[in-house]
Amino acid sequence: MKTIDNFLDQETFYKILQVILETKFPWNFVNGKSEINDGDFQFTHLFVDDGGKIVSPYYKIILPILKKIDPKSTYRVKANLTTKKETNKKSLMHTDTNLENIKTAVFYCNDNNGSTLFQNGKKVSSKANRIVIFDGHQKHCGVDCTDENIRVVINFNYYAK
Repeated sequence: MKTIDNFLDQETFYKILQVILETKFPWNFVNGKSEINDGDFQFTHLFVDDGGKIVSPYYKIILPILKKIDPKSTYRVKANLTTKKETNKKSLMHTDTNLENIKTAVFYCNDNNGSTLFQNGKKVSSKANRIVIFDGHQKHCGVDCTDENIRVVINFNYYAK
């Protein structure tokens, strides 16, 4: 597992935020976080679908992140937006996919007291412009924030070179 702060230069980071946090950016309601109907909900924006097909007209905004991750190929890329909760509620522990040799990266878009929690007990706090990269088979979960209206991350599932 590798955590990198200040992953992008500030100008590039702010350009991404200006797009995904604007009122016109399309978010889709999903009735579940770790799986459909799991008792929770989130809003998502799919950039790359399962199988690596680009499905978003906003795909270009994630290119600076992809360039630095430098994947052999992408499997799925999606942004997740969760809303403020009364407690730091954890979603269900999960893996994003069961595919072999897959990596997962979580890019944090805003500062808040939410986090990503791993089954091995490690915790990565939500800090703007931070990324955590880990083996895609490592169980993890998102933890909601209580101090900001939203928690936004971009989740990358990819094959490493």
